[in-house]
Amino acid sequence: MMDEADAFMAEVEAIVARAPELSPLHAAVIAALDQGVASDSRTFAKVFGVAHALTLRAISDLSDGFGLIEETARDPRTQRARLALTEAGRRLVPHPAPIAA
Repeated sequence: MMDEADAFMAEVEAIVARAPELSPLHAAVIAALDQGVASDSRTFAKVFGVAHALTLRAISDLSDGFGLIEETARDPRTQRARLALTEAGRRLVPHPAPIAA
């Protein structure tokens, strides 16, 4: 039986296989949003032990470069970015999460 960490890593690998132009960090941000692990940049950075600046750079790539996520809000003081998958991002995940009504 697959535990949560294994399931997360399997999703990251599946995303990279579907979109080889993405790095594992890019895929991890997408998987974290899909699985509800982290919905903002600071939480992602803390949970995964990644520098917030690197997380913000990946978010910029995913939103501006690839159109797979969108920034829904940003705290100007802390630079914490709240995030959501775009339709293109949801199509990239192996088993898309249900879309909230």
